[in-house]
Amino acid sequence: MLRRLRSLFIAIPLTGALAGAALSAPAQADPAADAAVGVGVSVRAAASYWTTERMLNAKPVPVPKLDAATDAKLSQQAVPQGRAGKVDGAAGSMRQQGPIKALADPGASAATWSSTSSPPGATSGKVFFVGADGGNYVCSGSTVNSGGKNLVFTAGHCVSNGSGTWYNSAPWTFVPGYNNGNAPYGRWTARQLWTRPAWHNGANRAEDIGAAVMSTNAGGTRIVDYVGGQGIEWNYPLSQYQFQFGYPSRTPFNGQILKYCTGQSYSDGGHNGINCNMTEGASGGPWLDDFDGTFGWLDSVNSWVFWNSSGVRYKWNGPYFGNNARDFYNAIANL
Repeated sequence: MLRRLRSLFIAIPLTGALAGAALSAPAQADPAADAAVGVGVSVRAAASYWTTERMLNAKPVPVPKLDAATDAKLSQQAVPQGRAGKVDGAAGSMRQQGPIKALADPGASAATWSSTSSPPGATSGKVFFVGADGGNYVCSGSTVNSGGKNLVFTAGHCVSNGSGTWYNSAPWTFVPGYNNGNAPYGRWTARQLWTRPAWHNGANRAEDIGAAVMSTNAGGTRIVDYVGGQGIEWNYPLSQYQFQFGYPSRTPFNGQILKYCTGQSYSDGGHNGINCNMTEGASGGPWLDDFDGTFGWLDSVNSWVFWNSSGVRYKWNGPYFGNNARDFYNAIANL
C-alpha cells in the first residue's frame, strides 16, 4: 500500500498503513509541503528473528563516507537558523528516575555507564536491523519525549542506506538498557521509520537524522511511558557541554554495555564535533546538553567517526540540530 504525505520527511511504516504527519507544539514555523512515500509491510515478531545469537553477532553499520560537496555545505549549516526551542524529557514508570549521585566526567576516553535502572541507562539502547545487503547490523539510539510517547532517535544511516533503501526487511528493533545480551525493558519493534529526504535519497551527512515510531509492548504501554524519554532541542549554539552515549562495538569495545564521553562540542570545519574514542556501533547514540545525570536535551546524534593512521578513533561529528531537527521532530511527534 502506498500513500503520499505532505511533509518534509520520508517515512516507512513497518506494520499497517501510514498516517499523515501531525505537527505538534512548540513549532515556530510550518514546514513547506513536500511529497513523501510510505510502504506498509508484514514483519515477523522481533523475538523470533532477533535471537540472542543474532544480536550478539550483529555488526556495526558502516558510518557515512566523506563527500566533499556535502562537506562544503555543512560548514554553512552548523549555526542557529532561527529561534531556539526545546521539549523537556519525561520520566517513565518502571524505575525510580533519580539522578546518579556521583557523575563521572571521563572526557574523550569512553567510560562505562553502570546503571540501567534510570535514564539515560534506561532511555539509551541498542538498535538491531537487517541492512540492504541482508546482513545483521547494530546502531545506538535513545527514546525522546513527544506527544505520541513512542519515538526513538538515531542516525539517518541506521534507518536508510542513503540511496533510497530502507532497513525494513526484518523487525527494526530497539532494546533499551541493553547490557551483555540482556533486555531489562524488553525488545520494542518499530512500526514506522523516518529520516530526512536529503539523507534518504542523497546521503547528505548534514541531514543524517533518523527516528523510529515504536509499537506498544504486549501490555499496550508506550515506550516513553515505560522507560522515560530524553528532551530535545534545536537552534542552540554549536558549542555546548555534551554527554555523548553509545554502544561502540569495534575493538577495543565489544558493544555489550553503554559507554559515554563528555566534552565541549565545537565547530569542526563547520561540523558539530566532539572528541571521543568510541568506535563504530555507537552510531545514532545521543548527545545530551545540560545533562543532570538523568535527563538532558538531545542536541545531536553520533553520525561519523574519525581515526588516525594507526586506526585509533578519536573524534565524532554529528548533524547540527537547527530548523531541520525542529521540523523533523514536529512532523513525527504525535504519530
